[in-house]
Amino acid sequence: MKLRNVIQNGIRSFSTGKIVFSRFRSATTPTLKEIGLLLPSTNAAPFEAGQIFIHRTFAYKGVVVCSFPCRLHEKRSQQNSENFSEKHLTTRDFYQVLIHRHDWSHMGFPVDITSYLVDAPMENKRHGQKMLTLINGMDCVSHEDIIPFTPAGGVNFDHDLFDHIFNAAHDGSGLYNVAMKPELVERYTNSNRSWLGPRDVYRERTENIEVTVMTFYLGANMVGGQQQHMWRYVIRIENKKPEQGVILRERTLKVYSLNNMNQMHGHGVVGKQPELNAATPAFQFSSTLELKHTKGGHMWGRFKMERENGVLFDVHIPTIVFESTEEINETPIAAPDAA
Repeated sequence: MKLRNVIQNGIRSFSTGKIVFSRFRSATTPTLKEIGLLLPSTNAAPFEAGQIFIHRTFAYKGVVVCSFPCRLHEKRSQQNSENFSEKHLTTRDFYQVLIHRHDWSHMGFPVDITSYLVDAPMENKRHGQKMLTLINGMDCVSHEDIIPFTPAGGVNFDHDLFDHIFNAAHDGSGLYNVAMKPELVERYTNSNRSWLGPRDVYRERTENIEVTVMTFYLGANMVGGQQQHMWRYVIRIENKKPEQGVILRERTLKVYSLNNMNQMHGHGVVGKQPELNAATPAFQFSSTLELKHTKGGHMWGRFKMERENGVLFDVHIPTIVFESTEEINETPIAAPDAA
């Protein structure tokens, strides 16, 4: 993939040399701004905490917090070949990352897709009730999503949690060095927070639309006096041929758990009918699910898409398994007093 084509949204292009440039959308003639030096990208070792990068699809600037090896289940259906599909199971590196605040407005998905459970206030704690807490500007990305670079000049990273997790400074040559605080390295290197690391990742392509689903086990909670196991899932929809634009019109999700079937149907997702085109080739959103048991949960479904000529077609949401028997660590990722 050519470097000048990898940035689709607010950041529009790179130079082909060693120095990274970006071109931002504006009503006036665009100007180039130097933001740093490209680094060699590798498929071998995971990126280290503190690595600054550009997201290959959503075009935001991010920083790696921690990494997790994760099972990736892939299935690709072939058009006009109803009985043929390819299935693959591999292990890939996935990362929890912070997103630069200035990019939240153009990254193309809701800012609050990351959540976890914490203890409720004292009056409710005795009932075992917990609260769902949101983190703005945090994402989970795959290794291939990351284009690593070293920021230069006056480029700094803006996020509420950044200073609590990292030490950062400009060196003598003007480059911006970022490293996790020494006292936090072991905590995140050996993290057992299951709400941070995806349990499984599922991916399926129907024609040219790819759907990726990441699942996270958040833990047990008391809901209405009954124990429920809460999961978070993130669904990413990407148009692999964005020059042929589509609109996401409807969604249908089915959840099966121990002989109980529930169906969710609605227009668009999170109150929107996103367009997947050359300007915004992908969209992602997050939701939570409560199940009575740690095993036996499945979810699947479809998106109804509309082409530019008005033709409708269905895109499969892969079958997802919700199973966990692990205890989780619910400590916040970086409370101010943890630094």
